Amino acid sequence: MKKALLPAIALMALLLACFDTHAQDIKLKWKVFPADEQATANKVLVSGYQPQNAVDAVVPGTVFYSYVKAGVEKDPDYAGNIYQVDKAKYNKPYWYRTSFKTPSLLKGKRLRLNFNGVHKRAEVYINGKHIGTIQGIVERGLYDVTDLLNTKGENTVAVLVITPDPTFNLANRQTPTYLSSGSWDWMPAVPGLNSGLTDTVALTLTGPVTIQDPWVSTDLPEKDLAKLTVQASLKNTTNTAVNGHVKVTIQPGNISFNGPAISIKANSASMVNYNANEFKQLAINNPKLWWPNGYGAQILYTLKLSFVSDGGLTETAVKRFGIRKVTTDTTALKGPMRVYVNGQPILLKGGNWGMSDYMLKVRGKDYEPRIRLHKEMNFNTIRNWTGEVTDEAFYDYCDQYGIMVWDDFWLNNFGPVDSVKNFELNAIEKVKKFRHHPSIVIWCGANEGLPGGDTTGALSMAIKKAINENDAGQRLYVPRSNAGPTNPNFSIHGGSRMLSGSGNWSNTDAKTYFTDPKNGYLFSHNSWGMRSELGMATFVNIESFKKFMSPEYWVAPTEQAVDSKTNEWAQHYFSTAGELGGGADPVKYIRTINSSYGPSASLEEFCKKAQLLNVEGMKAMFEAWNDHMWNDASGMLIWMSQSAYPSMIWQTYDYYYDLTGAYFGAKYACEPIHIQWSPATNSIKVINNTASALNNYQAVSEFYGADGKPLAGYSTNKTASYPANAATEAFNLFSGKDTTKLPELYFVRLKLYNGQHKLVSENFYWAGKKYLDYKALNAMPSVSKALTISKATTKKASNTDNTLLTYTIANTSKMSAAFGIRVQLLDDKGKQILPAIISDSYFTMMQNETKQINVEVKTTLLKSGYHLVAEPFNK
Repeated sequence: MKKALLPAIALMALLLACFDTHAQDIKLKWKVFPADEQATANKVLVSGYQPQNAVDAVVPGTVFYSYVKAGVEKDPDYAGNIYQVDKAKYNKPYWYRTSFKTPSLLKGKRLRLNFNGVHKRAEVYINGKHIGTIQGIVERGLYDVTDLLNTKGENTVAVLVITPDPTFNLANRQTPTYLSSGSWDWMPAVPGLNSGLTDTVALTLTGPVTIQDPWVSTDLPEKDLAKLTVQASLKNTTNTAVNGHVKVTIQPGNISFNGPAISIKANSASMVNYNANEFKQLAINNPKLWWPNGYGAQILYTLKLSFVSDGGLTETAVKRFGIRKVTTDTTALKGPMRVYVNGQPILLKGGNWGMSDYMLKVRGKDYEPRIRLHKEMNFNTIRNWTGEVTDEAFYDYCDQYGIMVWDDFWLNNFGPVDSVKNFELNAIEKVKKFRHHPSIVIWCGANEGLPGGDTTGALSMAIKKAINENDAGQRLYVPRSNAGPTNPNFSIHGGSRMLSGSGNWSNTDAKTYFTDPKNGYLFSHNSWGMRSELGMATFVNIESFKKFMSPEYWVAPTEQAVDSKTNEWAQHYFSTAGELGGGADPVKYIRTINSSYGPSASLEEFCKKAQLLNVEGMKAMFEAWNDHMWNDASGMLIWMSQSAYPSMIWQTYDYYYDLTGAYFGAKYACEPIHIQWSPATNSIKVINNTASALNNYQAVSEFYGADGKPLAGYSTNKTASYPANAATEAFNLFSGKDTTKLPELYFVRLKLYNGQHKLVSENFYWAGKKYLDYKALNAMPSVSKALTISKATTKKASNTDNTLLTYTIANTSKMSAAFGIRVQLLDDKGKQILPAIISDSYFTMMQNETKQINVEVKTTLLKSGYHLVAEPFNK
């Protein structure tokens, strides 16, 4: 895989806004307080008003989180604290208030107050005058406030934020909302339903004309030719016409030209549109393409669009964009949807992202490690489930790391909405705000149902209109997330097999993943296809567990303990109750661990065994889809890859960034070039997701006993060539071998070498004579003292804010393999250093083996010292 652009370049893009790049932003400090009898409008809007019960507001953010950060509420992450909050205290209107002094306005300059989105409704005032209403999580409020400023003294901005109606379900009546704010089966209801100034607010000095919604649409008729179209809206908010012209610059490529003279009438807007037919510079030969992670580099272009007025004032907007072509068909695989980028078929591999954080406190740079971890898992897709993420930074980092976005609108199933008009307005805003991101490849109408239950109904038509009029031909539209538009609701059967359902959401044994592609609503025996949800419970490591669970729960979970709706197991979604994570089936999860690995005498022992199930379960899901690649299977997204609340289900890394076994199971299975074992057929396959054939590659299988020594007579070594974009059998693992002589427990290691004998893929399995019985692991001798770790070598990572640490681990045991080694980076006080990008964990080393481990971490996190620890299962 080619290197992506330097993170520093991408970070610069995050800081660029679509306002005058020479403009002066005025920082605002907000207070938030309840709109009660002590804070009526006629009091709040008066200059000098001093609010009661006010705290510093987090903007962008929510009312509730502002009070949490101010220390008014107990840590809602911990124990059952969030369930004890008086929701009535927050499920009501709140005021946001700030003040500023009038800046010096040079001739022709204007002061603008811009809101990028609120939840749920906002009434905006400046100096006592109502200037607008904003209704929706992506609707913008753009106000020229120049003529409303006080020439002397301070100016007051007050915003009354109204929550969604807490007496109705957020889905779908009140859409667009953050649907899961009222609780879902993976996060609790949030007091105030995440109402607040939930996106950025900017007070900015500009010229008389602003540039809105600059956009470059791309047409790629051939890989070596791109035709660009540049569009933007020029808005004049003054009482006189403004004359000038537009200058367009695009890099790389040194593309630059001036548009024709234009006159923008007073208090009006004009659209500009420049295409390759009129401006030959917009026809690019041999363009640098944007590719998904694992398929090529993520090249981004920069559009700099300036309006130069005849009076000499210049407004400049900057946007990043990528050149790529997204197409699909349902014919190549005789039904299932297959996605192509730049003509290359892409096996979609990734996860569902519900919320970035249940209190919406993830912002800006907070997204970087989360998206980076998806890249490191070798994922290429994130589904923005029901459009819960509305932050530009999320998309920016997906652009940077090559993560395609399957982007839902704010609908669950097919229920009605209160206002189709407001939904349509926000749908248009969503498309316009985010359409420049090459990472978005799919717009999706609704989760597990058609918008409004009808492909030609008002909701469906509102979405189609928003896309067709503002983004036509740039990406795909899928009406529902889990089936075709002609299928009955909650059924994958019907007129279309383009998507293969959603679920199951609980752990299943590996053979079943390979042989029966069952889903949550029906049991389908004939379609892996494109599965938008498939998941399992994912128990955390003990360090994380103790951060959010009370000490009385620091015991191994039992079937009886999780059969509750009120205890802390239930409050953190390890419960048999459907609304509290019951779909993950914690009883089955516990039974599987006890059956395969033996009952646990302590929480620590259960956590260790759980990580082994997490590794094998998550790896089997993806490897099953690999096994059937293009033989019906076209992609799979796990439910879920991102943790929004401390829990024991549906995650890869946890709420605190700790990497569970599921993270590494996914990382192994999703390699672009991968060697794997089917437990159903014993076929060893080479999975090649690249566009190039693998010539003279050597596939190797090695067998070891629990003592860490090779088992003679079982290894296989075969050299062959493997076609591009294919899953190809290399050999059968047990062909010609006497399996009756295998020990009770054994290990299988697969290796794939290229023609230069460089290791390209390595995979590892533990197995027993009795299927799924691994209890012999508990009898392995301790090797804790036999593991040695070298001193770290350090260097700057490609992300210059990070340090790359390299360690060498050796197993010096003369008695045993070191199984399931978990590695962590700790500071001098023994505290985890997180987030950390760790190259491998939960791995196994045979006698006298060494292994190199790389750890990338922010340099600032190393100030309290650091050292690597390696803890084997058999310690």
